[in-house]
Amino acid sequence: MKNIIYLNYGINADLKEYYKDIYYFYIDYIKYYFIKVDRPLKDILNINNYLVENNYYHSIIRTNDNKFHSKIGKKHFVLLKLNLPENNEITIEEILKYQVSINDYNPDLDRRSWSNLWERKVDYLEYQISEFAINHKSAINSFSYYVSLAENAIEYFNLTPKDGIVSLNQKRIIYPNYARDFLNPLNLIIDYRVRDIAEYIKSSFWNGTNALNELKKVLDKNIYSSSEYNLLFVRILYPSNYFDDLQGVLEKNKDDDILIKYVERAEEYRLFIRDVFFLITKKAPLMSIDWIIKEH
Repeated sequence: MKNIIYLNYGINADLKEYYKDIYYFYIDYIKYYFIKVDRPLKDILNINNYLVENNYYHSIIRTNDNKFHSKIGKKHFVLLKLNLPENNEITIEEILKYQVSINDYNPDLDRRSWSNLWERKVDYLEYQISEFAINHKSAINSFSYYVSLAENAIEYFNLTPKDGIVSLNQKRIIYPNYARDFLNPLNLIIDYRVRDIAEYIKSSFWNGTNALNELKKVLDKNIYSSSEYNLLFVRILYPSNYFDDLQGVLEKNKDDDILIKYVERAEEYRLFIRDVFFLITKKAPLMSIDWIIKEH
């Protein structure tokens, strides 16, 4: 691998393995990652077009022959130069700062068709559950509940006006959120700007922090339209964290125990969604979902 870096980039690197198919090295105290690409190469080309005007993301370093990737066997790798220390925490205020609206929507990166994507996800996971979940008690005990949330989110989205501002977003954001991941251009997509905020808030809930306080920080800025407040709510309603972990259990043999929290905290999550609903209704009218907002 060290020879590949030298031949393709002219860099004599003291290469170390960080994780499978992820390597790193330093030049003048600046960290570089050599990372396997897990998406179509045309996505990387399209993403790079957006980096010209959004140069705070980590830089994609071209090879000596001006390519964006290196091919090693059947795998493709990209060399990234970090533009911020990787352990800098990115707060919700900073996420808002990085969200610059874009007008040129590349169709290969566009993820705004939430209901279509979510319907396919539910159908796929229903099949996975029926075929492979027999030994996963927590998956069986939790699936119906979170599918109900997803179905409510799909219906809600279909009834919501789609005039929100569009920006670059990450495929997924976790809490706490660090520069290494948040500024990684290899994970960029195009979506409504509320996506990153909603995913950050949901992740903060599942990590045991006060997610409602994070939401209040956003609402206090009064930056969204009525449509965007509805999109924010429906994105928080959709249980992406659960589906991510469920796929980890069914497809990657992760321990079934990672799903226990979704069983034990199901009612707590409903109450959280209820509180989110009433906070956002102070800014814009939302459609009611009776079984979620009961007992208020």
